[in-house]
Amino acid sequence: MSTGYFQNKYEKLTDMDNAQKRGRAFDYFIGLLFKQLPNVEVYIGKKSPSGEIDVYITCLDSPEWLTRLWGNSTAIENKWVNNRVETSDISTFHRKTKKFAAQCKICYFVSMSGFTSGDNLSAREEIQTASNPALVGIGRNEVEKIIGDGTPEQLIRERMMM
Repeated sequence: MSTGYFQNKYEKLTDMDNAQKRGRAFDYFIGLLFKQLPNVEVYIGKKSPSGEIDVYITCLDSPEWLTRLWGNSTAIENKWVNNRVETSDISTFHRKTKKFAAQCKICYFVSMSGFTSGDNLSAREEIQTASNPALVGIGRNEVEKIIGDGTPEQLIRERMMM
């Protein structure tokens, strides 16, 4: 899909007043952006034993670099709320990802308002210390970069090196 398509959809999302409707539409939007990766299957609102996953992606037929990075799948949690994401949000998502039947090596947390930061128990610190699976935080600027690129591939590759 073209970057113009994604930019148009993003502008419509930013104009939405109903936070609940915007949140659900945002899940589909992020899923569609990640669907631009080669040979992935994207599921929105996938049920798991530990709760619903906003975006769940399998990559069994994807390029080798992607399966080496993610394993057989990855998960994405999306938040478009007024406040920055707190440590508790990160912990809840991380617990969900640990209970997947198909183990993920890396999962993503998208927050359009950013993440709390600081010296003590910040969401950024929680993301940085998470393991099995590792977590990657994606903020508004990075979402906008993905939109401009028309795919998350460049961001994913950049984050591989960190």
